Amino acid sequence: MIRAVTCQRDLFGVDFSGAKSACYKIWLSHGKVSGNRLGIVECYPLSEVDPSNLGREPCLRFLLGLICSSKSSIFGMDFPFGIPLPLMQGLGWNEFIRHFPELYTSEDEFRDRNRRLSGNVELKRATDKEVKAPFCVYNLRLYRQTYFGIRDIIRPLVISGAASILPMQSPRADVPWVMEICPASALKKEGLYISYKGKGTKERKSREYILDHLERKALDLPEDIRDKALQNADGDALDSIIAAYSVFCVLNTLVPGNGIGEPYINEGFTYI
Repeated sequence: MIRAVTCQRDLFGVDFSGAKSACYKIWLSHGKVSGNRLGIVECYPLSEVDPSNLGREPCLRFLLGLICSSKSSIFGMDFPFGIPLPLMQGLGWNEFIRHFPELYTSEDEFRDRNRRLSGNVELKRATDKEVKAPFCVYNLRLYRQTYFGIRDIIRPLVISGAASILPMQSPRADVPWVMEICPASALKKEGLYISYKGKGTKERKSREYILDHLERKALDLPEDIRDKALQNADGDALDSIIAAYSVFCVLNTLVPGNGIGEPYINEGFTYI
């Protein structure tokens, strides 16, 4: 059973951001599996790691370093690992990732070129349609996440071989595993897609409702982490918890050799 193997791996849920203030927006939840439940042991923004160095580049370097050094872990990352196949200019996923900075020299060029190639239509990947993702990968609200996530996280991991990027690469026992997740899609699957981001009483009650549901199912939260998720009005803390929970929910599907075929091995695949 894969649960017997992966329960020895720590799980990380990462609510990602490509904003200049990424260190305040990127939250990590660190979880450990115990039987059929997931316990969250840490939940924090990257701004707490080094408050003196809060730029986007050092923030993403730290995150990359954390992944590389966490050999027995699985990371659920909240950004797309690829783009729609018609926009990949004939490249396979591995080539596309390796040549990404040459194809797009900035996040704005990434968005503009894909808008031109698509005839200004927001094309979605097969996985986006299936999991009911709210946006296409170059949507105005997502394109920076896609660009910096692929350029500064996925590409260095592919070039160095320091992680297995699922499902495009087979899971190796000696490196961390990295998978794409989507908190919004996970909430839709759970029947919890409600408005929970905001400072109002209604939104806070929604965050509480979501946590109550997940705790009844399989989630264990210390009181201080639960309070942190309730108080974080932007919802980033909760999103990172949902990301970790999403990884936990798909552990039984991560069987070595149980490959996922086209079009996912070129476009990317969202685990929910």
